[in-house]
Amino acid sequence: MTEVKLVALRTAKQYLDSLRDDRVVYYAGERIKDVVAHPDFGLRALENSRQYGHGADEDAATLALRTMTLPDGERIHRWLAPPRSREDLLKFVEMEETMPGDAHGAMAAGLTGLQILARKMDAKYGKSYTPRIDAYVDWFARNDLHGAFAMTDAKGDRSKPPSGQADPDLWLRVIERRKDGIVIRGAKTSVTSAALANELLVLPTHGMGSADADWSVACAVSANTPGVVMISNYAGAPWGERFRFDRPLSHSSFHHDATVIFNDVFVPNDRVFMDGEFEFTRELLGYFTTLHRTGVLIREPRGTKKLIGAAQLMARYNGLEGVGAIRGTIAEMIQTAQLLEALRYTALNRVQIVEGICVPDPVACNLAGLTVSGTRESYVTFLCELCGGPVLTAPSGLDLQNPETADMVKKYYVGKAGVGAEDRLRLVKYIYDLGASDASGWERAAGVTAAGSPGARRVAVGRGFDLEGCVKMVINELS
Repeated sequence: MTEVKLVALRTAKQYLDSLRDDRVVYYAGERIKDVVAHPDFGLRALENSRQYGHGADEDAATLALRTMTLPDGERIHRWLAPPRSREDLLKFVEMEETMPGDAHGAMAAGLTGLQILARKMDAKYGKSYTPRIDAYVDWFARNDLHGAFAMTDAKGDRSKPPSGQADPDLWLRVIERRKDGIVIRGAKTSVTSAALANELLVLPTHGMGSADADWSVACAVSANTPGVVMISNYAGAPWGERFRFDRPLSHSSFHHDATVIFNDVFVPNDRVFMDGEFEFTRELLGYFTTLHRTGVLIREPRGTKKLIGAAQLMARYNGLEGVGAIRGTIAEMIQTAQLLEALRYTALNRVQIVEGICVPDPVACNLAGLTVSGTRESYVTFLCELCGGPVLTAPSGLDLQNPETADMVKKYYVGKAGVGAEDRLRLVKYIYDLGASDASGWERAAGVTAAGSPGARRVAVGRGFDLEGCVKMVINELS
């Protein structure tokens, strides 16, 4: 493993200092020498650092929520340990619900999925993947590191497998095998928060065939490894604290994803967890996506309730709370929220223990994602209807502060009796940030693409369903 001094529970400062390691990051056409000092990346880095806080000196309630104790007595952050029981899984979900900064579900899902598959690959081929991945997970946890998973390949011609591409590097692959490790070449796209991670977990993005063994690779790479280049997307600079009124959710947030290039990167054997075992790639993806999509059960029930609350409050401010059509749509939204709660309960209670790892119910996890992607757009449209044109055209909160314009804005943007312009405009801007801002556009697209497409989720829901049993049921009824 890369030498990192054991620090038990890191502090916020130690996390930030760990990012100053000469990693190669490009953003908006420029090389970023220090992501912590950068005005955009620095915002997200500071948000992430809140996860670490004062380290072992954090308050007792936070430590109880975010940490756990290993058998040897060392305390680690809960997001760094695989769930061994339903209780572990429930505690992980509880922790993630209040966690600032980057979520840890994806990295945890990748490591946990590999721990399950390593045992199966070793049983079939007599490999030594199990001690490798277990040692890596232990090292990762005891050093309190921050990770990002790198899965999605560039792909090129989507109608062809990796081995059929004109350029074989369009899917990340092993180009050389040495006694002490492998050399990989290619790119992984859509790597969330790569520039602020200590470690990158490389996983295959597709079920592979026998001709694609060289592309069937999983490994861990430190972010500052020679040959690793990160090109972060430009999603727009944060508006800043001055626009808190106008962008209540996104004024100081910065979300970035990177295309990570691996230019002939050497990976030592102890960091290689799959190399050529193509027949296990689909199963690995199944465990990864199920565990990763557990995040939907964390975020989306709360997200749907925010949409409901905003709709109810805007109807109230506008004096339309009793209108039947509005009440009917809000009732539909409530049904969706209740369904998500039921799916959450099912996923976290109908669990399986696979190779010592607690895995939530895959059908419930995927149904939750499909439920959200199938309803959110219409709910956001409904919110914009309730606001009307002001969702895009209303004056800024700065105009409420300007003595030359404040009285006019306050006069013409009131709601029903007792609802002042400031309260109504504050809600209008909140709804704008939920459904019409650039940040909300990112969220809407991410709801479709993150953790797999709706099509992939439908396949996962149908997997294992007794379709022929349904046919036989009808045949029996007809006989």
